[in-house]
Amino acid sequence: MLKQTIPTPEEVIARAEALVPFLREQAARHRDDRRITPETIARVKDAGLFRVIQPRRYGGYEMSPEVFGEVLLTLGRGDASMGFVYGVIGVHAFHMGFYDERAAQDVWGMDDSVLVGSPYAPNGTAVRVEGGYRFSGRWPFSSGCDNCEWNFLGGTIEGEEGPLQQRMHAFLIPRADARVVDTWNVVGLQGSGSKDIEVVDAFVPDYRVQRFPIFHAAAHPGAALNTGPLFRAPFLPLFVRSVSSAALGALETMIEHFCGYTADRLNVLSERVARDPRVQEALGRAKAGAEEMKTVMRHDLAQMRQIGEEGRVIGMDEMTLLMLKSTNVPHRCQDIALDLLRAAGANGIRIDKPLADIYTDILVIGQHASNTPGPQAVNLGKMMLGVQD
Repeated sequence: MLKQTIPTPEEVIARAEALVPFLREQAARHRDDRRITPETIARVKDAGLFRVIQPRRYGGYEMSPEVFGEVLLTLGRGDASMGFVYGVIGVHAFHMGFYDERAAQDVWGMDDSVLVGSPYAPNGTAVRVEGGYRFSGRWPFSSGCDNCEWNFLGGTIEGEEGPLQQRMHAFLIPRADARVVDTWNVVGLQGSGSKDIEVVDAFVPDYRVQRFPIFHAAAHPGAALNTGPLFRAPFLPLFVRSVSSAALGALETMIEHFCGYTADRLNVLSERVARDPRVQEALGRAKAGAEEMKTVMRHDLAQMRQIGEEGRVIGMDEMTLLMLKSTNVPHRCQDIALDLLRAAGANGIRIDKPLADIYTDILVIGQHASNTPGPQAVNLGKMMLGVQD
């Protein structure tokens, strides 16, 4: 691997910002192709953005959660699909930091720009064999899979007993052992290319299998090699932020387009729509809501960084609160976006305008399994009330 020159956080964020106009030009193509194009991925790679929370020992920048969040938000302003795919793939580079050195070498030994996809849903079944496992299963919603050479795939091991969460593992599988099944025909976020992955009786060496989710970094072999504070930050809250924050970037873009679309528009009575107090109120509330969510996001990412710097194990109540605040984001964004769509009038649904497409992108982000506020709210409430199952 060639030695990387590590830019400053400001340079990385500026590189992401510079890509926004290009991403807006490419958004329609991403939607039509139902994937992020190789050209777009190459530009994001060339900007070094996938390296933001990749371990330094494998060519990454190993920056803070805040930098990762700002890049994700910025790319989401360019194209929600690219922002979402970036969040998913970017957090996988972070996850690789907890794996055995041999696994990291398998993935990045020849090329440290290789990308890793998922999903983690425990749809696979593994059977123990000498040196590892025979593994099979099928997983929907593998975002960005066309651009990934490896995947984290969730599963359980035959014969293990106990609650599902304690039996879940992440199996690291090369693309050569998996098949992409094109099932991605959806109403929004088409460019994420979140197709199915199928694996039939693949051999997975034991060093490429780890328990998942990650609760304690010290329980994973990569923590002994990647000793920086980033790899002591809590995994699950950062993961949930990675799959929710593109909705906020998309909302900011919708606000921008709404202003441009509405400023000089006339209604059926030839009156300026911009003078309508209901339109003004919807726009003002949208701006305030977006700024509030950005402030909370930055605060929470800074809290994750601080936890890593302190090297402490996060409490379940603190972790659940961080995740709940993340899962709320796409749904709040959707409510605000719907108000803007209504305020735009009948012309807001035209396909030559971006408002309806952005709304459906936000809607689909909210459908991700991790963006479900109800269970997190119930769990937090139970802890606050001292209720035990």
